[in-house]
Amino acid sequence: MYWIVGGLVGLVVWWGMNMLMTGKAGGTGWLATLIVALLGSWLGDLILGDWLWMLAGFNVIAGAIGAVVLTWLWNMIAKQLK
Repeated sequence: MYWIVGGLVGLVVWWGMNMLMTGKAGGTGWLATLIVALLGSWLGDLILGDWLWMLAGFNVIAGAIGAVVLTWLWNMIAKQLK
């Protein structure tokens, strides 16, 4: 259940970031951004620890923060490499 919640958080953040960062602000294709969002969700939960809203042992708020930060960084780096 932990991985399902983490995956859903990553998917929601990925979708939201794709809606916000379009055109020149968007970095690479959808698959790379999706992988980065899922990785960011997991890292956010791992690094920020257990606080606020926990669901099935997964920190939803920390996962969302990690996914947003990592996706944003990925898009900025990929934009520079274009």
